Amino acid sequence: MHDQKIALIDIGSNTIRLVIYGINAYCDMNELLNLKTPARLSQYLDQTKSGEITLSPQGIKVLVDTLTAFHRTCQAHKVNEEIILATAAIRQSQNQDEIRQAIKTTTGSTLRILSEKEEASYGQYAVNHSLSLEDMVTIDIGGGSCELTLSHNNSLIHYHSFPFGVVTLKERFFKDVPHNDPQAIENTRKFIKEQFKSLDWLKKCQVPLVGIGGSARNIAQVYQRLTDYPIAGIHGYHLSHKMLEKTLDLFQSKSLKELDDLDGLSSDRRDIIIPANLAFLELFALTKAPTFLISKQGLREGVIMHYLNQHYNRPFDPDLVKSRSVSRACREFKVNTVNASTRAKLAMDLYRQLCELGLFNYQYNQQLEIELAAYLFQCGQFIDQEADSQHTFYLLSNMNLAGFNHKERVRLAILASFRNKSLLKQYIQAFTGWFDDMELAQLIKLGGLLKFSQALDDSQTHSIQTLKLTKSKSSYQLNLYCNGPVVAEQYRAQKHAKHLKRALDGANLCLDFVPLESLS
Repeated sequence: MHDQKIALIDIGSNTIRLVIYGINAYCDMNELLNLKTPARLSQYLDQTKSGEITLSPQGIKVLVDTLTAFHRTCQAHKVNEEIILATAAIRQSQNQDEIRQAIKTTTGSTLRILSEKEEASYGQYAVNHSLSLEDMVTIDIGGGSCELTLSHNNSLIHYHSFPFGVVTLKERFFKDVPHNDPQAIENTRKFIKEQFKSLDWLKKCQVPLVGIGGSARNIAQVYQRLTDYPIAGIHGYHLSHKMLEKTLDLFQSKSLKELDDLDGLSSDRRDIIIPANLAFLELFALTKAPTFLISKQGLREGVIMHYLNQHYNRPFDPDLVKSRSVSRACREFKVNTVNASTRAKLAMDLYRQLCELGLFNYQYNQQLEIELAAYLFQCGQFIDQEADSQHTFYLLSNMNLAGFNHKERVRLAILASFRNKSLLKQYIQAFTGWFDDMELAQLIKLGGLLKFSQALDDSQTHSIQTLKLTKSKSSYQLNLYCNGPVVAEQYRAQKHAKHLKRALDGANLCLDFVPLESLS
């Protein structure tokens, strides 16, 4: 159920896109509709004799016709608020008043033309609130401009907007030559390299790169199809320099007709994907970045997040991206959060005590992983109780969980779905090379810890909330302090003690259920 519907129309140099977001009581953003048209407005920019750049009458007609159709769509979907934004193509135009008036007459809405800083910062804002990165360089290359930002400790430090994009690069270097002309590619690469080198703050900054926008997403999708990638989604997906070289080689080797049939590549980007790929490679080389991540969240999401943070007591916090993402999943999967909270408390308590006994090396990120997996433990049971583990693994490994990169997402799915070693190994068969033997052994121990914690509240009466693990020579004693009957918990805990014993390196374990009143 949505309390509000917000429509955002993004007028770019390459495409015009309408996205309708449904906003619920928790400020979750649900994309209800996503429409686009490859208007390529930058092609309609004319230069007068005096040197002024204007959007031609034909360009204004293309814009107005598109907005008229989108406005009617918004009315049909009973949108509460319609936001119309424009970037480079309109920003460069000297006849902005004429454009504004045409849009006002057509839709009744006011056009907002973003400054270079606003365009760059909204993209960075979205990434900051959807990926767990404190330091990063973002790149959003559109049709007529290329925005770069540098963030440190979640704060925007530098930004720059270059007056070139994939469409203008194509027009400048590939006019009257094939899309894969070697000399045009070399000239484009040299130009981009010189432009990026003009920014001293980019050189060897050695922080992760984040790609925003359709070109980055398309390249990632192409590579995933090439390699039979085992899970869905691109948000948080990593690309290396070598992978980007491989996609560039692929695009160069194919004709435009062949690119039409290339899985993952949008047909309206086939002639402009090479300039985008070159930009990512040159930025990679200049910054000496460790990796290149893809963000599904960009300018539009940044605008909506900023709007909601201003109007609804800041629901988006860059320090709580993963927690917010898991809370949303709990609501969607109808998780009983009271029971989940008990399970998480017991699991984290056990983990900390295991660390104190030297059986694990304490890491905050690992503790957080255990807590979040405990909340989502066997969440797939809302589909089918009998196959809850299988459903849990599939759902969590394939859904877009903000804040998690793809390996973290699969780790969460493994832990939350844990039933036994055999099933875990079955799940990861498609993930060759993702986990070494040591990491796999650790996942089995942590999964067993979660399964044992689940057993300690089998009746869902929360009778066990305190426990104490002690070591005596080569065995361990676990006292479980109860404030009520624990018949079910005694049976289940004894049955699943073998899972906890793995974390104890196979040592003997004695369970003792102690009434809380005996402590007084």
